[in-house]
Amino acid sequence: MTSERLRWPYVAVTMAAVGMACLWFLEGYPTVIYDSWGYYYLSEILRTKGLLAWPTDVRTYGYPAFLALVSGFRGLPPEELRLLAFGAQLAACLGACAYVSRKLAALFRSESAGFWAYAIGALNPVLLLHSTELLSDLMSAVLIQLAVALSWRVPADAATSRVAIRRPFLAFLCAGAATSVRPANVVVVAALVLVWAVRAVRWRDLRWGSAAAAAAGLLLPLIPQLAINYRIYGKVNFLIVKSLYRMQAQWGMAALKYGTVVMPDRSPFLVYTSPLFRGDPTPRAFLLHHPWEYLATLALHGFAMLDYDLPFTIITNLNPWYRWPLSVLNYALGYLAIVGCLLAVVRWIRRRRFDETEFALASTIVVGAAYLLIYLPVEVENRFGLTLEALMTPLILVSLVWLVREGARRPSVRRLLILGAFAAAASGVVLSSWISRQQTNPRIASPANAFVLDPPRARPPASPSPLPSLRP
Repeated sequence: MTSERLRWPYVAVTMAAVGMACLWFLEGYPTVIYDSWGYYYLSEILRTKGLLAWPTDVRTYGYPAFLALVSGFRGLPPEELRLLAFGAQLAACLGACAYVSRKLAALFRSESAGFWAYAIGALNPVLLLHSTELLSDLMSAVLIQLAVALSWRVPADAATSRVAIRRPFLAFLCAGAATSVRPANVVVVAALVLVWAVRAVRWRDLRWGSAAAAAAGLLLPLIPQLAINYRIYGKVNFLIVKSLYRMQAQWGMAALKYGTVVMPDRSPFLVYTSPLFRGDPTPRAFLLHHPWEYLATLALHGFAMLDYDLPFTIITNLNPWYRWPLSVLNYALGYLAIVGCLLAVVRWIRRRRFDETEFALASTIVVGAAYLLIYLPVEVENRFGLTLEALMTPLILVSLVWLVREGARRPSVRRLLILGAFAAAASGVVLSSWISRQQTNPRIASPANAFVLDPPRARPPASPSPLPSLRP
């Protein structure tokens, strides 16, 4: 339970987060379009015709089912559904931050550490911004964050049989739900299996029933997709029948990042072209013939996932006022997360033992690394980095705890860390500016060929496809 001393600071942080999210909601695109319109369309199919009328083999049912649930299975105008989804996504994000903070407070044996963990997550401007969009990325990040936090071992309750069944069930239920929302999250399931295997070997507090509970939790949200694929396409597949990953990896060789522009007389395709591409036909050929260029491309993809130069998925302004304030803050948070990773490794080496706190950090790093690796080869959008943003909280907290404890005793350490933050922010600004100069978004000479939208009553073209975009 939260002490009276910290209750009001929690309330203040929550109110600030809600206020910031509402400002982002007003700043974003005012209705649904492209991929968000596709999810709206699919939620209407689910609501009116049921699962077995599913019309596509390249999208899973998870996020449209969430939208149908949010609507109360009623037919709503897209703008109203967007507002309801925003409220539900914001509540889910803040709820996940609260749960993570409670677990970290127990691990660090400090209510203050729990409060700062909540503030780090709840006031993350990138997560709040993307809670306003009718897209699957925020819910995917929240579900993965919960799956990881549920995998942490807290000494106070680790010995009870109820926890040994409930925690793996809930952890893999969240992982399965995340996979039903975004199929690429299947890599998170594999990482979680490794995490729970390490936990079982290290503490021997799990039973055979724990494995059965984990399997049940994982399969429960995936069974509806299996039913869709078997009934409609005749295939036994828990994910999507048609994989787009190879196509996305092909695009990723020649592009550093992708965005979607909705501006008069401009192409909707904002592509950040890569000067490192050498024309190889496949990623494998690129790696074999030009290994350093390909590895550098992957590194730039990783930076691009966390570089929020144009943070909204639907871009209406190529020079927004909030670009640099948000970017610099995010570079500083990313730097603290990297420092947290390094501190965790150093702590494992020095102490030569693996306690609950170290396990929490290791599990976060393993899942985050698995998620990052699956996205590095593709042509990324920065919204793909939301899961990494959500997983930063314990790593940033470790950096801050270390700064307070070590910095008080050794001012030189504190100055070095602060200087590093400035250097990281400056490096991010320079690299972001360089990547932005690779943008190609030509003006369309003839308005007759332009896809011009007039907000706020914008709609996709006539006879729209249920999947307006094949981007990942």
